[in-house]
Amino acid sequence: MSDGLELPDGPVASRGVGAPELLRQGLKVFASPKGQPRARRGTDVVLLVLSLLGAAALVAAYPPGRFERSLDRLLASVPDWLDPVWGFLSDSLWLWAALLILASLARRRFALVVVALLSCVLAALLALLAARIALGSWPDVSDAVLGTSNGPRFPHVRSSAAVAAALTISPHLVGPLRTLSRWVVLLGTLGVAVGGAGTASGPLGAFFLAVVAATALRLAVGTSIGRPSLEDVRAALAELGVRAQALEEAERQVAGVFHLRGVDDDGRRLLVKLYGRDAADTQLLARLWRRTWYRGDRGAMARGRLGSAEHEAFVTLLAAKGGVATEEVVTAAETLDDDALLVLRGDVEPLASLPPARLDGELLAEAWRAVGRLGELRIAHQQIDPETVALISGDIGFVDLGSATVAPDSSGLATDCAQLLATTASLVGSERALSSAIAALGQDGLQAILPYLQAPAFTRTLRRSLGTAGIDVDELREQAAAAIGVEPPELVKLRRVSWRSAIQIALLGLASYAVVSAATDVDWPEFSSTLSHASWAWVVAAFLAAQLPRVTQAVSTLGSVPAPLPFGPVYAMQLATGYMNVALPSNLARMAVNIRFFQRQGLSAPVAVTSGAIDSFASTVVQAVLLGVLLLFSESSLALDLPLPSGGERLLLWILLGLVLVSVLVVLLVRRVRDVILVNVRRWWPEVRAALAGLRASNKLTLLILGSLATEVLFAIALGLFARSLGYDLTLAELLVINLSVSLLGSLVPVPGNIGVAEFGLTLGLVAAGMSDEAALAAVLLYRIATFYLPPLWGFCAMLWLQRRRYL
Repeated sequence: MSDGLELPDGPVASRGVGAPELLRQGLKVFASPKGQPRARRGTDVVLLVLSLLGAAALVAAYPPGRFERSLDRLLASVPDWLDPVWGFLSDSLWLWAALLILASLARRRFALVVVALLSCVLAALLALLAARIALGSWPDVSDAVLGTSNGPRFPHVRSSAAVAAALTISPHLVGPLRTLSRWVVLLGTLGVAVGGAGTASGPLGAFFLAVVAATALRLAVGTSIGRPSLEDVRAALAELGVRAQALEEAERQVAGVFHLRGVDDDGRRLLVKLYGRDAADTQLLARLWRRTWYRGDRGAMARGRLGSAEHEAFVTLLAAKGGVATEEVVTAAETLDDDALLVLRGDVEPLASLPPARLDGELLAEAWRAVGRLGELRIAHQQIDPETVALISGDIGFVDLGSATVAPDSSGLATDCAQLLATTASLVGSERALSSAIAALGQDGLQAILPYLQAPAFTRTLRRSLGTAGIDVDELREQAAAAIGVEPPELVKLRRVSWRSAIQIALLGLASYAVVSAATDVDWPEFSSTLSHASWAWVVAAFLAAQLPRVTQAVSTLGSVPAPLPFGPVYAMQLATGYMNVALPSNLARMAVNIRFFQRQGLSAPVAVTSGAIDSFASTVVQAVLLGVLLLFSESSLALDLPLPSGGERLLLWILLGLVLVSVLVVLLVRRVRDVILVNVRRWWPEVRAALAGLRASNKLTLLILGSLATEVLFAIALGLFARSLGYDLTLAELLVINLSVSLLGSLVPVPGNIGVAEFGLTLGLVAAGMSDEAALAAVLLYRIATFYLPPLWGFCAMLWLQRRRYL
């Protein structure tokens, strides 16, 4: 094999040992010892969502349609002499569930028994509720649970409860028993369907509801992580001819893959990776996630446990054969419990664990030579970060090659280089990292990887490391472009869908929903009659006046920032705030957009947060002070006989008060939370104090106060002009009292855009000021259309403009 890979001594990718050894070990029911830590599995979330959708679709489609009636007739045509078979399969569901519960009791897994019984009850309750929705009346509980002929035809309550119990216990079983459990559930559900216990959708709906109950409880209490004991791992290694001493859990663990460390007989370090029952599921979900959100992911969707171990072993051998420092492959094989083992050998020191003094220029140069050699071998690592770049027996190389691909395209190799640049920047700083990258790649090489220097190309560990080091990837890319004298390039679109675009679509949907919801509650004939007498010249003037507060809000924002800012982008930011208001309370939306805008303008995080908070706080203070002055020194008054919230609104109010109380108690009682807050306050306070001093020492405070005051006056004038268009003249004091009181009330109620709250309060205030009910409603709707429902249209355009020019 001189021209190929030289395989290490020992069995690579063997299929494990046979049945005699299984008999010597004795009958094993559960895959891992009891008392292990619990975790929530991503596959349970997917199963829960899909099962909920399936059950909802079946309930909505009931009664059966033509296709299902045809299927029922087909099932009814099965020969009667097979009825005992279907009856046995149906009864096997309860028999199997009972056996699993008895086995759990015998092994003293009482917590698991409790969860299984709870899932059984929950599945039965969900099935009864589904029957009530589908059939229109509550079925008899005893008939439904016992599965008598008088029980509901949809869904089959009895089988749902049994399947839920089995699904709850199955993840804890050894591999063969898990497989047997799947077959029992599948054949038992088939037996219920063919045995004539209802419609064809009845057993299917029961199965969906059982999955909902089982996964919901597994997510609530967690599932055992399923790690074998150290004795089991040691025995499995011995069967493969690997003698491991001082075996212990590794500090770094990966979901679905159990990492252990030990030493061999010669004292050399061993890393044992055990691909357990969750490994394939975790990798499948990760691949699905990346293929949904990111472009160019060419990895296999699922390799299975042994396939994953073999793949990492193969790529590791390939890299080592090509001269890249990596761990030595000892063996890769399957265990008796259907798990897969990968054993690696080598002294590994990740760069993240090295002291700064050891991260010198020569070490960085070696890292770039290593990634270059990896590219020459046509291997893309895809997961380069401070934990996977390491000193291996004194040489710089790579570990954790399980996600690597062979024969990648140019984007995969460029992504590796971008990841290495970000990795070195997080460890030694941007300046040294860029110097070493230019020395290794040259100016043309660095320019080629700049479009890939973006957060979507990085691992979670690398993003966290950059955040800890305080390095912004956009700033790093701009510094790299400046270092080689080029303009920052257009980024490669690695994401198919981003959170930003998803949120924007959702916000646009909410805006549309808000408009439709408001329109459905209007008496349009009466509204049309009232508007027919309106002066459209005054309506146009009012509409134009309603757009002016964005200008004065931009002025107050300029007054809240100690640094000079351009007026145009600040005004565009205020328009974008109108778009964000459809999903967030107005002050919260304004503060969130302001903070991000200030950060993109070069202000530090403390100063950005302080400036955003000052802008929002000043607006609220001006409203409160102005309202108090008007109530004291004008003839206007505030009606205090408002109806108290009831029903859902009152419940929401109590929930909000409870959350506030819980938050305060957590801060007071949990020392860790309190320490985090105090540390951040101490770290930020000098910059916050400097920002406040900057406002006091210039004309910024004047802009802040006068801008906020002018905003309130312009909003009141717009409301008054809409009232004037309908023939009613109200004083500015009355309009200010109405608008200010509703605005302050809306800031206390966390409803996006104050939808409903503003309409109710403004209408009540205008009626109290002398307008008729119909005229007040028409004026308020015109006012809200001009100030809230239409501005998101140009606010959306402003948001895109700001994003294109990197202001947000």
